[in-house]
Amino acid sequence: MKTNISLRSKFGKWSSVALMTIFGLFCSSAANAAVIKTDIVMIVDESGSMGNVQTNLRNNIGLFASILSAGGIDASYALVGYGRSGDLIRLITDFTDASGFATAASNLVASGRTEPAYDATAFALNSLTSETGNLSYRADAVKNMILYTDERSNGDSEFNAQSTDALLKANNSLFNAVVSNQNYTDLVGLATNNGGRFFDLDFLNTSDQSVVQTFVEDFARAKLQETLDFCASNPNDPACASVSVPSPASLSLFLFALIALGNRRLKVSKQ
Repeated sequence: MKTNISLRSKFGKWSSVALMTIFGLFCSSAANAAVIKTDIVMIVDESGSMGNVQTNLRNNIGLFASILSAGGIDASYALVGYGRSGDLIRLITDFTDASGFATAASNLVASGRTEPAYDATAFALNSLTSETGNLSYRADAVKNMILYTDERSNGDSEFNAQSTDALLKANNSLFNAVVSNQNYTDLVGLATNNGGRFFDLDFLNTSDQSVVQTFVEDFARAKLQETLDFCASNPNDPACASVSVPSPASLSLFLFALIALGNRRLKVSKQ
């Protein structure tokens, strides 16, 4: 009996150490993974009904940025406004941090009627010939477009859904559509075809700040996962070449090791 107790005690200590060692190695590997850089362009409708959305976006960019940063994402933020009367598509700020973005976003207006979302996306990718954009993307950053609008794209002079989709793919850019109606199948399709998703604009177009905050948190977590997934799927992209993204297989192996050690410990304790 003494021998069994001694063995059980020693094995229990060994098992605990082993578990902690495996856990420590796994966490260390994740913590030491290189930071992923991403350049995010917020493309914001400046038509007359977008004032509330613009304010909520400006006031919550810090929360959005903090979630990405905590997840190992080095993000820069640029702002393109489109639909403004007299200046249809414009660069409001080149890439900056969240604080600089919030300051620049105070220059958004809600006074237009024409919303050329396709042309605005091309502008954000420095590809609209009639109004050349001058966004200074980092060569080693994931390009990331986020479009906010409550209208279908209209008034475009150079691009349509198909050519915008081709442009996004040529730039290996992620795209998200934050729109007020999921029946905007053209914009939703751009998102789902380019690594992104559709999000409901109505959660930003409200004065209920608890709703806004919940939406921003959920949206930021989704963007974090999309960026990680991008590098998992595109390991040779310049933004991902030096990045180690933990794979589902490595997580499964870690969990299997925990279960195996736990079962072995249980068998010894029963002897």
